[in-house]
Amino acid sequence: MDENEKLKEILDQELQWIQYRQKMLNIIEEKLIKMKEIVVQAQYNNVFMEKIEELNHSINNLAQQVRALDEESRITKHGRIL
Repeated sequence: MDENEKLKEILDQELQWIQYRQKMLNIIEEKLIKMKEIVVQAQYNNVFMEKIEELNHSINNLAQQVRALDEESRITKHGRIL
């Protein structure tokens, strides 16, 4: 394999990672929007304590998913964290 082929392979791998990372960022954005909707719902509605606890649980669950997606999608095939 010559130098150009090696470079092309590396660039192809990096492009695949970028596409994967973008897909994960889109999913993260959806979850953040959902979290905002939950907060707005609680803010503008007369919510009882039981409902607040339920909404908090939902927000915490989404936040955990966001952290996991972000961490997972930062790791490349070569084990580097970006």
